[in-house]
Amino acid sequence: MAQPKKPIPTTAPAVSAGTQTESGDPINSTTARLARNSNIYFAIGLVAVLGTLLIPLPTFLLDIGLACSISLAISILIIVLATNQPVELSTFPSLLLITTLFRLALNVASTRLILLQGNAGTIIDTFGNFVAGGNMVVGLVIFIILLVIQFIVITRGASRISEVAARFVLDAMPGKQMSIDADLNAGMITDAEARTRRKEIVRESEFYGAMDGASKFIQGDAKAGMIITAVNLVGGIILGYARGLSIENAARQYCILSIGDGLVSQIPSIIVAVSSGFLVSKVRSQNTVSIDMTEQLLRRHQPIGIAAVIIASFAFIPGFPKIPFLAIAAMFGLFTVRARAATAAGEKTEKSTQPKSDKIADDATPVEELLTVDILSILVGVRLIGMVDPRKKSGVLDRIGALRRKFVQQLGIIIPLVRLRDNINLEPNVYEIRLYDHIIATGRIEPDKYLAMDSGSVTKPVRGVKTKEPVYGLPALWVAAADKEAAEVAGYTVIDPESVLITHLSETLSRHAHELLTREDVQQLVERLRSTQPSLVGDIVGELVPVGLLQRVLQNLLREGVSVRDLSLILESLGEAAPRTKNATLLTEITRKKLMRAITEKHKTPTGSITAIAFDPVLEHQLIGAVNQAGETISLNIPPEMALELNQKLADCWKSAMDRAFENIVVLCDARIRPALSSMIERTIPRLPVLAYDEIVPGTVIEPVETVKIADTVGRLAPQPA
Repeated sequence: MAQPKKPIPTTAPAVSAGTQTESGDPINSTTARLARNSNIYFAIGLVAVLGTLLIPLPTFLLDIGLACSISLAISILIIVLATNQPVELSTFPSLLLITTLFRLALNVASTRLILLQGNAGTIIDTFGNFVAGGNMVVGLVIFIILLVIQFIVITRGASRISEVAARFVLDAMPGKQMSIDADLNAGMITDAEARTRRKEIVRESEFYGAMDGASKFIQGDAKAGMIITAVNLVGGIILGYARGLSIENAARQYCILSIGDGLVSQIPSIIVAVSSGFLVSKVRSQNTVSIDMTEQLLRRHQPIGIAAVIIASFAFIPGFPKIPFLAIAAMFGLFTVRARAATAAGEKTEKSTQPKSDKIADDATPVEELLTVDILSILVGVRLIGMVDPRKKSGVLDRIGALRRKFVQQLGIIIPLVRLRDNINLEPNVYEIRLYDHIIATGRIEPDKYLAMDSGSVTKPVRGVKTKEPVYGLPALWVAAADKEAAEVAGYTVIDPESVLITHLSETLSRHAHELLTREDVQQLVERLRSTQPSLVGDIVGELVPVGLLQRVLQNLLREGVSVRDLSLILESLGEAAPRTKNATLLTEITRKKLMRAITEKHKTPTGSITAIAFDPVLEHQLIGAVNQAGETISLNIPPEMALELNQKLADCWKSAMDRAFENIVVLCDARIRPALSSMIERTIPRLPVLAYDEIVPGTVIEPVETVKIADTVGRLAPQPA
């Protein structure tokens, strides 16, 4: 029984590389050691093989090399037969090159021994005498037959399969990539699963591409074997005659050795070629070739029974032996009986379980589905189904993937997978954006038209169906595809229907980003930061800043569009302020000051300045006195009619500034009223940011474009009753 793991004392010696792993599995430990030193072993082996081409080998070393060649070929065949999927042996092309080089090196060594000594070891001599029966004609015939089998049948077939497989795999890559993107955007798989599938596709294409080229090694090996055998035979006869042997004796001696050398080289080559054929012809499956073949051949008992009858009839043909055919027919008959019994048992089991399965399907499945709530989903009417077709290039699914990447870069959070579904209860042209199965936005799209918006430079009207742009509610037109160019010439901004949906989705998710950040998401962000800055996370997250408090601060930042990508800076700010307060609103304001560079950069105009709506100093001073804090809520204690007037003044100032073509307009105020003012206008003017003076990087040019003034505020800001 494994002993409990004890703490290692500080004075203990370092554990050596050869120590058994914690799992206690010596096989895994040995494999790990071999893997660590594999580069060294591989280099030594390759140098030894190359040295064989130059250095003469004694006969006993040649016998060892030939035995290794045969053993390696058999091992490769067994491993291939036990492989479920071809890409599990992605190193097979390199293995083909190594084994081919090894056999050619042994051929060179054996040729040197045959021509110099007339003796090439025990294995070659045994192959020449035993396999060929000591008859050089029989040996030559067997050798030629083996060459024909390998070169014309096995090698050519495996090479052709490799070529076709490589071509089809490469042709199918774009479709597979689109399918993965579609599944990812539809929420059927996670990001990690998508990355794994993409790696598998790349790995598969590289494997079949390499196999296409590696099959040429086998063809070249067969040709080289034939040429080497011919050289051995002719050269041996010439050398034997020069050494005083008769032509007949020289031919007999060197022919047997050459044939033995050819056979001992070609047999491993044939085995490896067969392995290559099995591997490239293997269809993707969860089982080995033998299991799939057995299941598929014995799946139906009728064909096997017919084959048994036909085979048995051969026994009654005059001159044919009866026992072999009858024995084979009896074996096939036994297979038929067993297959029929298995089929009947399966049908009986299926019938007996069918009512129960139906009941489970009817009763349990709908309840389980009702318990599942999609975080983000888009429901479309029947006319919009084509827009979300995963086969459509640069369609909605692809753009959703790009949108998720944009949110990571801009806000620092990962948007959940968006599930796309059709809903026949919706109007044909309507779509709904849902958060936790609640509608947060809706719109109408004409899928065969383009949305034309007046950007202020329209010179003449165009024909189209009047509508409103779904994001800002501005007047627009749905124009036909034939009128698209005319609308662009007239000064309209023309957008395709997919972009309309994606823009609406982007704006909607930006407004609801804080609702998408769950505690689990925060924990994952923290763990990701822990891998790079463990001391920072360890010192702050936990007792000082609980995950729940961190979540509320991050949600407050996201609510106003502040990126939380720089989590380390946020944690440093919280680490400094959390000992003094655990109020999430106050911590958020402190953190915003730390993030002033990001906030300033986001709201800068192209000229580098901040376009601001400022407050009249008197009004701002009076609003500071009206600030009220209750728990984590900071509000302005002002009369309702004054709050409405303040909202209206801000909206008017914002509209006036936009009418004068100002960009990135913000409200600039004192830090003490910033959270209360932002909360007050959140519902009425949600796209108008509110910044504090000390959230702007010093030195930044501030360009006031409007000033908010309210007449007679002194009496109206008298203390309000509690």
